[in-house]
Order: sequence, then structure tokens, then C-alpha cells
Amino acid sequence: MTGGNFGSTPALILLSGLPGAGKTTFAHALAEVLDFEHVESDAVRRGLAPRPAYTPAENGLVFETVEARARAALEAGRHALVDATNLSNRDRRRFVRLARRLDATLVPVRLTAPEATIRDRLANPREGFSQANLAIYEAMRDRVQQLAAPVVVVDTRFSLQPAIDLVLRLINDEET
Repeated sequence: MTGGNFGSTPALILLSGLPGAGKTTFAHALAEVLDFEHVESDAVRRGLAPRPAYTPAENGLVFETVEARARAALEAGRHALVDATNLSNRDRRRFVRLARRLDATLVPVRLTAPEATIRDRLANPREGFSQANLAIYEAMRDRVQQLAAPVVVVDTRFSLQPAIDLVLRLINDEET
């Protein structure tokens, strides 16, 4: 889709979930019906470091860049979707503060799938920028912190359409 969403409050759609949970797949499905700036941490990382090292310094630069791109979209009156694992409250807090500062609608979405499904997904070649594999999944699996606020939870084994419809209603501030 092209164009902006001028005349409405911009939204910050904050995806979170383990590698292989379906974050980017959800983002692509949502892009079929909503115009937004897709800020994908994996793409940002690959742009900054063709051979990522995943060091604390590199991670800091990646998320500073992700935040800057989301901020630019929101300041331009566009919706922004942050596509990253965002597993800890610390990781998510920067985007919650950004949405508050810019008076944007915050729509947190947690993508999930059973471990067996994720293992199947990660065992196959992946499209896109993600380099996540089973070892990365296993290293991150126990670091997930529950969100401290209401969140749309999507089990990606099933149709994404009900979650997409809910996200659209939340952005448009309709009764659900």
C-alpha cells in the first residue's frame, strides 16, 4: 500500500515474540490492509553489519536505529510497525515511551506458536533477513518476560485474520 494515514492518529504497532513465532509473516499480512513503515530489526542489523556479531554495542546501535526510524514515521503522521523479538520489558519500554511522547496509539502484539511448530519453522531455510536458528531460539526462549500491559496475543498456527481485524479496530479506536 502507498500513502500515509493523515487525518488519523498514528499508531505504533509493537510486535514481540521468539524467533520463528511469525512476526514478519504477521507484518506482511497486516501490510495487505494497512499502510505502515515496517521497521524490521533483522533488516536494520543486516544493513548496519553484513556479518552481525550480536554484541551489546551492535544491539544498542540496531535498536537506536529501529527507534529512530519508527519515530520518523510517527512524526510524519504514518503508522510504524516495529518487528523485533522485544522479549524483555526493558526492550519494549523504549517504544512505549516513544508512543507516549508522540501521542501515538500503542498496539502491542505478541506472536506465539508451540515449540514444535517453531522448531519446524527454524529447521527450514528462511526468507528475509532473519538469521535465527534453533540455537538462537533456545538461547532466547527462557528470556521472555510477560508484558506489563494488555496485549494482542496471536497463535500463528491459525488464521491471522482475526488478529489483523482486531489490530485495525484498535488503531481506529472502534468498539471491540
